[in-house]
Amino acid sequence: MTGLETAIILIAFVVVASVFAFTVLSMGIFASERSKETVFAGLQEAKSTLEPRGATVAYKADRGGTDTIYKVSFIITNAVDGEPVDLTPPYTADGSATDPDISSGAEYKTIISYSDINQVMSDVPGV
Repeated sequence: MTGLETAIILIAFVVVASVFAFTVLSMGIFASERSKETVFAGLQEAKSTLEPRGATVAYKADRGGTDTIYKVSFIITNAVDGEPVDLTPPYTADGSATDPDISSGAEYKTIISYSDINQVMSDVPGV
């Protein structure tokens, strides 16, 4: 075999090896990107779970001689150390007998389901 043939064979081996290495590296990068997408999708799913954070406060009023809870204030947050979300509707008080009043411009509604040993209330509007 001459030197030229040996050089051609060596160059062919280098080209084949570099194409193989590029293919393996590309597949590895693709696999790591897909796994990263899966992790982020899992985190988004976990963040969609809500839990209460802090105190829940019930405000009492007297309506016709009966003690009544007219407002419940609470904060929820994402289960995975997310930002707290205050679901308390924006109330105002003007001293009338119908306090508290929903603030004008309130654009959201909070729907709550409540149950205890004595009662079950489903889809109770918070506003």
